[in-house]
Formats: sequence, C-alpha cells, structure tokens
Amino acid sequence: MNGTKKEQEEAIHYYDKISTIYDFISNWYYKKPRKYAIEKLKLKKDQVVLNLPCGTGVNFKYFQHYLKNSGLILGIDLSDGMLKQAEQKIDKNDWTNIDLQLENAIMVDQKWVNEYSNGKRIEKFDAVFCDLGLSGLPDWKNIIDNMISILKPGGSIVILDWYVEKPGLLGKFIKWIGKGEVKRPLWQYLQSKIFDFELKWFGVFNGVFVASGVKAPK
Repeated sequence: MNGTKKEQEEAIHYYDKISTIYDFISNWYYKKPRKYAIEKLKLKKDQVVLNLPCGTGVNFKYFQHYLKNSGLILGIDLSDGMLKQAEQKIDKNDWTNIDLQLENAIMVDQKWVNEYSNGKRIEKFDAVFCDLGLSGLPDWKNIIDNMISILKPGGSIVILDWYVEKPGLLGKFIKWIGKGEVKRPLWQYLQSKIFDFELKWFGVFNGVFVASGVKAPK
C-alpha cells in the first residue's frame, strides 16, 4: 500500500479482490523463506506474537507449530477480504489463541497496544513478524520503530520482504503484482535499530530477504 490516500484505497481494493487466491501465490513462492523467518522468531508456548500485516493468515499454522494453540497471535491487516480468509482458517482449525484486527499499521504503537490490551494484560510482545507489507506501506520507518517499541527487551523481530538493488523489469513486475517497492532499505534500517542482526536471501532472483534480530535487553 503506497503513500497517498488514493493509492492506499486502490491497494486495499486490490488485496480484497485477490484474497481468495493469495495463498496459492504466497505458498508457491514464499514457503521456504516464510518457514525460515518464523524459525528466527524463536517462539515458545504461551508467548504473545504480533503479525503485521497478517493477510490471509498464511503464517498461523507455522506459529502454531511452536505455540500449540497457547499464548496469543494478534493479526492485523487493512484488507477486510484478507482478514475474512484468515478467519476461515481459524474456524477450520479450531484455533482459540488468535485475534484479528482491521487496522492501519501506522496506528499500531504503544498507545494502541495499551488500549487494545485493556483487560488482556498485554503490554509488550515476545515477537513481531512483518512479512510482505513494509515494501508497500507508507511511513515504513515509523512502523519499524513502533514495532520495536512494543517488543519486550530481548524480543525477536523479523521482516520478510523484497529488496532489489537495480529493480528494472523485476521491480516493475513486483510493484504490479504486489503493490510494493523493491528498493526500500528496509533491512538496512532494521539493522541500525536492533541487536544480533542476521540477513538471508531467497528467491529465484535473490530478491526476497529475511532480516532478523532482537531488541536490546535492559
């Protein structure tokens, strides 16, 4: 989702339309990096995980491999169509530890978490996973800063996304199919903000990256 209000509205409409086929595209190209990325979250039972954007909930089964239907998975997205697909997965699998929220990513800061967690006793997250969203969202630096701010000290943050030094036709194709940019310095910015940074590349063109690290312990 890009910068202007009109571009965001167009992107939301686009993802609403492709929500029923999104899993096919995502599982075909991103299965390997996704599995690796979620391993880097180092999840344990009873932990609290934020997935933003969560899309159709394609990550949920990977989270549950570690959580075993315990703790909490908070999935946030701005596409109602994508969230409806995620809800179907939740119902089909009888998962009881997942909550979905229709929200703009830039709004998810500590104040938002405090209001959301009223009665839930959630102040910080054990892990945050941002996959295939920051390349298209506006104010992406502020979003990364917010995600780190709501992590517990020592908590893990992982970004899975695109980066191509010389985009060319590949960049145009990715922007067309995913409505995102491929040259945003996402991993470089994350590297400057966290500890134990790691970077790994995937994909036919080595354009998909998984960047991971942890928030500084107290």
